[in-house]
Amino acid sequence: MADFNAVAGHERIIKSLRESIKNDMTSHAYIFCGNKGSGRNLTAGAFAKTANCLSPINGNACGKCPSCIQFESGNNPDVFYVKATKTISISVDDIREQIVNEVKIKPYSYKRKIFIIDKADTMTSQAQNALLKTLEEPPKYVLIILIAENTENFLPTVLSRCVMMKFSPISVNLIKNYLINNCAMNEDDAAFYAEYSIGSIGEALRLSGDENFYQMRNDIISCLDRLDTMDFVSAMFMAKEMEKYKAYSELFDIMYMFYRDVFCMRLFKDDRYVIQKDKIGLIEKKAKNLNEQTIAKRLDFIMDIKKKIRQNTAFRLSMEVLFMNLKES
Repeated sequence: MADFNAVAGHERIIKSLRESIKNDMTSHAYIFCGNKGSGRNLTAGAFAKTANCLSPINGNACGKCPSCIQFESGNNPDVFYVKATKTISISVDDIREQIVNEVKIKPYSYKRKIFIIDKADTMTSQAQNALLKTLEEPPKYVLIILIAENTENFLPTVLSRCVMMKFSPISVNLIKNYLINNCAMNEDDAAFYAEYSIGSIGEALRLSGDENFYQMRNDIISCLDRLDTMDFVSAMFMAKEMEKYKAYSELFDIMYMFYRDVFCMRLFKDDRYVIQKDKIGLIEKKAKNLNEQTIAKRLDFIMDIKKKIRQNTAFRLSMEVLFMNLKES
């Protein structure tokens, strides 16, 4: 259900949006910018629902009026979800057909005509220019919400005509508490998924329901365990095996989290600081065999290779370099 109360974190953003509705001072256009799963889509839905609610209560949707009921059923006649229709990018034709032509018509039933553009950062330059006139001279009844992962692809003229709302990563503790309180998860599991969530409740929920993630984690940690005792040829073959996880962004996070736990165990000699408690035996063994300097080097190697992969360095070669560095450290 789209509701401001369902959004975890981002208190400042939620307060600002609520106040704008209470005081009837909403802007005509907003950019909700943040990582996938950060709460930006949920907030956009809550904002759209509340903006057309017939009986809002302190900036919150009532959930009972015809507008709220139609919104939740996906049938609100004055809320439009703009998306790409022919390619992965939102084209000029998409903007003209779904916004420019529609915006000229007054709302069918409620106060505002609301356009939610998901993946707005995929709009072509031509599409953004087509949207610009509406942003420059919007009818009073129009509300446009652009949802994006970053702002690099937006034209400066588009950015300057929108209110920016940045959805920063949520704290690990907040995510952990959310999982405990809302998902009936025990504290250890909640801490585990919160650490892997990159500041996103949506990502934590996705990982907790992904059996492949757990198997991948076990495989990767097993490889790291065997790496210290195998020869270089075997290590290169193991680097080749890692190609099956090439598409998974969590690959290097798993490696980093493992050595982070080893470092904490070595430093504090206390499993209270260990996230992956199901691997405590292996973590204790590594903590005894590796000194702090070696573990710190390995953490640096992993982060360096992760950065290079993002810059499109060849995956297989990068993994070979990483495994050689881990062995030699």
